[in-house]
Amino acid sequence: MSNLVFKNVNKIYDNNVQAVFDFNLEVNDKEFIVFVGPSGCGKSTTLRMVAGLESITSGEIYLDNVLVNDIAPVDRNMAMVFQNYALYPHMSVYENLAFGLKMRKFPVEILDENNNHILVVDKNLIASLKYDNSLLKKKNKIALKNIRNIEKGKEKNLKKDELLEGISKNNEEIKKNEEKILELQKTPSTYKFKMVRMPKEQIDEKVQYAAEILGLKPYLKRKPAALSGGQRQRVALGRAIVRNPKVFLMDEPLSNLDAKLRVQMRSEITKIHKTVGATTIYVTHDQTEAMTMADRMVVMKDGYIQQIGTPKELYNNPINIFVAGFIGAPAMNFIKGKFDGERFMIYKIEECDDDNAKELATETDTFIELTPTLKDRLKDYINKDIVLGIRPEDVLLVDDNKGKNVLTIKSEISELLGTETIIYGTINNQALNLKTNKEIDSKNQKEFYVSLKLEKAHVFDIETTNVIK
Repeated sequence: MSNLVFKNVNKIYDNNVQAVFDFNLEVNDKEFIVFVGPSGCGKSTTLRMVAGLESITSGEIYLDNVLVNDIAPVDRNMAMVFQNYALYPHMSVYENLAFGLKMRKFPVEILDENNNHILVVDKNLIASLKYDNSLLKKKNKIALKNIRNIEKGKEKNLKKDELLEGISKNNEEIKKNEEKILELQKTPSTYKFKMVRMPKEQIDEKVQYAAEILGLKPYLKRKPAALSGGQRQRVALGRAIVRNPKVFLMDEPLSNLDAKLRVQMRSEITKIHKTVGATTIYVTHDQTEAMTMADRMVVMKDGYIQQIGTPKELYNNPINIFVAGFIGAPAMNFIKGKFDGERFMIYKIEECDDDNAKELATETDTFIELTPTLKDRLKDYINKDIVLGIRPEDVLLVDDNKGKNVLTIKSEISELLGTETIIYGTINNQALNLKTNKEIDSKNQKEFYVSLKLEKAHVFDIETTNVIK
C-alpha cells in the first residue's frame, strides 16, 4: 500500500510570498491523481515538497503513515520525472536506466552462523521519538512566547489557560517518550542489517523489464542525443520505473513535446500506470491531459485547492466559476443577468468610461424563461444579479426564432474541427459560443438562432463566484 496524506501544508518563501495555502489531500494506493491549474497556482511547488526538493513551511506529509517532512529526498522511496527529462548525455539509454540502481544501497539482514536473526537496538525508532520531542518542545516555546504577549497585552486572540493546558499535555507526552527511549536503549528490538549495492544481474533484469514495457529495447545502446523527444521522455519514465518506488511524481513531463506526440504519450503513460500500478501524482496546466489521464483531479488557483474530484464530477458539477471555466474546451459560457422571479434577463455589457470599472451592465428585454428547478434554486436571488453558465455543446442551433427561449447570436469567428464546428458569438456583447456537428456555412452567416439546454445549466453567485445549489 502506498497511501500519501497532506495535512494543512503551507509554503512561504523567504520573500514572504505564500505559494501554497492549507493543502489537505489523501492520495489512495495506486491512484493516478493530477494537480491542474494555471501557471503560478502552486501545483509544482506542492509536488516538490512531496519529493523533498522544497522545504515545508508548516503542515505534514505522510507516506504510509510515516512523516516524511524531514526525510532526505533520496530516502523517501519516490521517483520524479522532470519536464526537461534530465538524462545524462554521455550515457547510453541502458546506462541512464541503470544509473540510479548502481548508486543506491539497500538494507540486507545479517544472520549469525546458525542463520538466526541478530537483534540490535532500534536506533531509527529512538531517533523518531527524539524528533517528536523536539517538535513538542518547539510548540511549548511558542506557547510560552504567546503567554508573555498575553501578559503584556500584545495578544488578545489567544487564551492563557488553554495555552498552559497545552504545555502540560506536551510535557506529559515528552516524559512518556523519554521513558520509551530509555527502555529501547537497553533492549535490542530490531534486526541487524548492512547496506549493499544491487547485484548486476538484478539491475539488468529491472532495466530489461522497463525497456520492454516502454518499447526501448532497440535503443538501449543509443545516447539521448540520438533519440526523439518522445523516446527521451520514455527513458525518463523508465528510470523511474526501474526503482520500483512507492510513488511516481511527474512535473509536466509532456510540455516539451509536439501536439501529436503529447496525445500519444498521454495514452502510453496511462498504460504504464496500469501495468506498474504505482501511486502517481501528475502535474499539468493542460486540462485536456488532466481530464483524460486522472482518476481524480485537484484544481488549484493562487495556492488554494478549488475542488477535488473525478474528471466527470468536476465537469458536470463545478463548485465555482473558476473550475467551471477552467475545465472543458471550449470553456463554459458565462452570461451575466438578473433573475426577476420567472425569467433570466440577459444584461447588455458596454464599455465604461470610469477607470475603476471595466464594464457597465444595462437591463434589456432579452430574456430566458427558466425551468421550475432553476427557479427553485434561485428563490433567494429574486431581482439580484447572477451568472448563468452553459457549456458550448449545450447551446443548440435552431432553424428560426419562433420557438420558446430562442436567442439570436452574432457570429464573430468559427473554427471547423473536422466533425464539429465551434462558433464564437455574442449576445448583448456577452460571449456565447457553441459547438455543433451540423454542416453550416459559418464563414458567411453572421447571425444564428440558438436555444439553451437549461437542464444542463449552472447558476453562480456573481459576488462569491460559487455555484448556487
